[in-house]
Amino acid sequence: MSKSPETSDAGHDEAGITRSAPREVARALRLRIQNGELKPGEWLREVKLAEELGVGRSAIREALRLLQQDGLVELEKFRGARVTAPSLYELFDLFEVRAALFGLVARFACFRAPDADIAEIAARIERLIESVGHTSAEDRVKEGIAIGASMALHANRDARDMMNASHRKARWHFSYLGIAESRGSYGPLEDWRDLASALRHRDAEAAAAHARRIIYFTQGEVTKSLVARGAAPPV
Repeated sequence: MSKSPETSDAGHDEAGITRSAPREVARALRLRIQNGELKPGEWLREVKLAEELGVGRSAIREALRLLQQDGLVELEKFRGARVTAPSLYELFDLFEVRAALFGLVARFACFRAPDADIAEIAARIERLIESVGHTSAEDRVKEGIAIGASMALHANRDARDMMNASHRKARWHFSYLGIAESRGSYGPLEDWRDLASALRHRDAEAAAAHARRIIYFTQGEVTKSLVARGAAPPV
């Protein structure tokens, strides 16, 4: 008996598309969301997208799951996927929470991380700074988030869970607003340098302050980007 199209090959979907297809589809849809072709609230139908993009529905479904991880779409059972966009107020509040969390995990790292872990986190920060001009902004954004996750390993479980829960929303503003493609670095380099130094000296107060300023910098960039698109600034 022949295999069904959905399961005929571990490396292909029903249209013979390789596993790279979902990421390619997600990239194409992400750009359409970023440039306004797909509006917040618009429904994305699998059949229509499959026909437009010339791929199978399984590739579309996986691409939509990837976009959900970035917070660009919401998946609703029995209804499909809908383009989403948090308001400027929601994003502003998100950064307030992320700044507090980033400062908190930096403090925990100073208090609890073994010397070897402190040295590795500080070294990663220094490599991040040195990479400016040699790596893509998107890679530096990902590394900045990974550094935060490394510090969070030494926080309590509640703080780790909150930090991890904020990562998807953090990806959204870089993805939707295109900050990863347009900015030269992830946050002010001087604050990254000072954060590395504070960690090495286990200066918890300084580490927390510089960690928060890194997030506040990004908050300002996002606010300016959204205001430029016509959003009212938060008050």
